[in-house]
Amino acid sequence: MFQRSLKLFNNNSNRLLLRSNNFKSINGQNSGVLVQKGLNQKRLFSTQQQANQVEAEDEIAPDEVIKAEEKIQENERVIGLSEKLNFQTETQKILHIVAESLYTEKEVFIRELISNSSDAMEKVRHAQLTKPELIEEGSIPFEIKISTDDDKKTLIIQDSGIGMTKEEMIKNLGNIGYSGSSEFLKKLGESQDKSSIIGQFGVGFYSCFMFTPNLLPLVQRVIFGESDGSGSYTISEADNVSRGTKIIIHLKPNSYEYSKKSTVENIIKKYSSFVGFPILLNGTAVNTIRPLWTLNKNAITEEDHKQFFQYLSKSYDTPSYHIHFSTDTPLSIRSIFYVPSQHMEKYGMGKMEPGVSLFSRKVLIQQKAKGILPDWLRFIRGVVDSEDIPLNVSREHLQDNGLIQRISSVLVKRILKNLSEEAKKDPAKYNNFIKEFGGFFKEGIITDFKWKDDISKLLRFETSDKADEICSLEEYVSRMKPNQDHIFFVSVPNRTVGQLSPYYEPFKLKGIEVLFLYNQVDEFVLSQLGYFGDKKIVSVESKEAEEFLLSNQEKKDQTLSQADIDKFLSWVQEVAGEKVSTAKATTREISSPAIVIDHESATFRRMYKMLEPGKAMETTKQQVEFNMNNPIILKLHQQKDSNPLVAKLVIDQIVDNAFASAGLIEDNREMIPRINQLLETVLNK
Repeated sequence: MFQRSLKLFNNNSNRLLLRSNNFKSINGQNSGVLVQKGLNQKRLFSTQQQANQVEAEDEIAPDEVIKAEEKIQENERVIGLSEKLNFQTETQKILHIVAESLYTEKEVFIRELISNSSDAMEKVRHAQLTKPELIEEGSIPFEIKISTDDDKKTLIIQDSGIGMTKEEMIKNLGNIGYSGSSEFLKKLGESQDKSSIIGQFGVGFYSCFMFTPNLLPLVQRVIFGESDGSGSYTISEADNVSRGTKIIIHLKPNSYEYSKKSTVENIIKKYSSFVGFPILLNGTAVNTIRPLWTLNKNAITEEDHKQFFQYLSKSYDTPSYHIHFSTDTPLSIRSIFYVPSQHMEKYGMGKMEPGVSLFSRKVLIQQKAKGILPDWLRFIRGVVDSEDIPLNVSREHLQDNGLIQRISSVLVKRILKNLSEEAKKDPAKYNNFIKEFGGFFKEGIITDFKWKDDISKLLRFETSDKADEICSLEEYVSRMKPNQDHIFFVSVPNRTVGQLSPYYEPFKLKGIEVLFLYNQVDEFVLSQLGYFGDKKIVSVESKEAEEFLLSNQEKKDQTLSQADIDKFLSWVQEVAGEKVSTAKATTREISSPAIVIDHESATFRRMYKMLEPGKAMETTKQQVEFNMNNPIILKLHQQKDSNPLVAKLVIDQIVDNAFASAGLIEDNREMIPRINQLLETVLNK
């Protein structure tokens, strides 16, 4: 499709046998397998004990210099007669699907070929560990070499893996959908570590057909073949081939970009940075970052975490927290997460994309993967690697949403647990974190019913007790009065307004702690939460708060008689009826002349206004309670008949003041003319 031709030079172990009589047999076949420690050392082993020192999880030391030729040499030479073979039934159609439709991102063909090379070398290493008597000196280093040539418009990928015999070549490449790696995993059995084998579906190699209609392989010494994708291919022998596989891709004009080093380097770093063998691009090691999530957490330093976080986040910040989590039950998961020190949404930079990348066996499946963590945890950066993640054939998309949700649940539970532990370990540090990222958790309570109770344990609020200190809901509950069965809050713009609120005043007199909510969304969050444990969360402005106060206070004598009180309240409804639906004498212990009760929350009014900007909110009639012991009310009662004009001005101002305290005044400027009249009246006396 995009590629003029592709050559595959493949050498398996039984051709090495022709060159050395010292090699022994594996499973009845001649073998040229040699033992080499790990993937980043050139030193070879000559004893079984040394071979057993090979670590189960290898890593590439970032400071290691790997020497290699700048360009891969093409020394192979085709010999002998060609043999024409046919693909299996329907292969032509399948080849067309693979080449044209299977992969969303065409660049993943490089990922697929690298994964094949990695699997081939894993098979060699497995043979080394399981057949130590085959150890010999002089092994070829385990590495994947990639060479680009912008002049020739070629891309070459070569590995030192297990290679294939002629029969294996026909079986693996002649049958689309047959996976040698999948077959190898079955042979490994349940007791062996399979996490390093990447291949599953047997179609990755055919991603090359996105770039070529011609396939050229070789068997025995080397397999060489050619196919135009129409259903047949030819094979021949070749000479001068090292152990492993070499693929030479001659690119078509519309794919010349893949002959550029920078393009290929970016693709390798995007998809294959953590493949377990060195990848040399034109002689330079590309994958120098260690996959920390595969390592023992005790072997990772803080500096390692810092560097890995900076690699993932493409920043120079230091993470606030890191969470390293691995489990094999009920699902196989290897993960590492980082909490940044700050986020950009607060600066109006727009909503962040998910920050977690999905890997399978250290190969990238999805960057910014959705569904692995809920949206309210999008600020977290990290990696999730799981062998159990169900993928489609192209390994680009997730399948089985039920399993994905199970994986997500395991991860979210672990993240929330770790953050709770960090809060106890260093409260001051955690408080700084929650001030920065608390909005995301509040979003989680509103949008994710499943986790709202767990998230609530992470929230922190300032209270009426101490300024500039925040506490958890758990701490608040631990300090509640013996007769208190509610968590009380007041939504105010700042602490000063909260302390002056007539709704908070009776709680202050009783020494009852109240949460001070300064963020407009906080009231909506706590209303959505509803309960913390068995404690209901209510506003101090609510009817439930009034009932609580009434049940916990002694009845006080009124200065006025009941008849005078009734007369005054009737007068209020007569002169202020456009705003007051019901006028009553309050039972609350307040110093203010009046207070609005059972009203619509100011926070909800602001939210409605945000949904319909530019539309004025109508203020409906409200229930107003009057403090009949307040000096202003007593004086007003005396003068309402003798000076009705001034009394009208005063009662209107008292009602508006109560509306303002309840957050029901949209524009305070409408009160200015009346205030000026009152000032003039006072000065004229």
